[in-house]
Amino acid sequence: MPYVLLILAGVWVGYLLYTRYFPVRGVKCVNKTELKNKATIVDLRDYSESAKEVVIGAIALPIAYIKRHHHGLPQREIYVVASDRVERNIGIRLLQRSGHRVAGYSIINDPCRCKKYLAEFAS
Repeated sequence: MPYVLLILAGVWVGYLLYTRYFPVRGVKCVNKTELKNKATIVDLRDYSESAKEVVIGAIALPIAYIKRHHHGLPQREIYVVASDRVERNIGIRLLQRSGHRVAGYSIINDPCRCKKYLAEFAS
């Protein structure tokens, strides 16, 4: 019996690690020129962070509010702006679970290639 509980705990911890730290397949880092006119930009950062660096035309919807307010998003392709990889992964998974199609993402405070595209969105 203790082994069964240990295995279940291991599976649960593995699931939590997977949803937080493994990237979502099929969602790529894209820049503004690759976005279609019908794409919706969703800013997943906290309100305090998104107020400091405004992304023009973005809908501010922090991760904590996705389950309650995802129905207010248009049923179009979504482009996600996040502050880190964990926020990106959790937010994309929640949006996809809610039936939205996430086409791409950008991470604000990451030294990856996406950072240079932020200047196209910021005011």
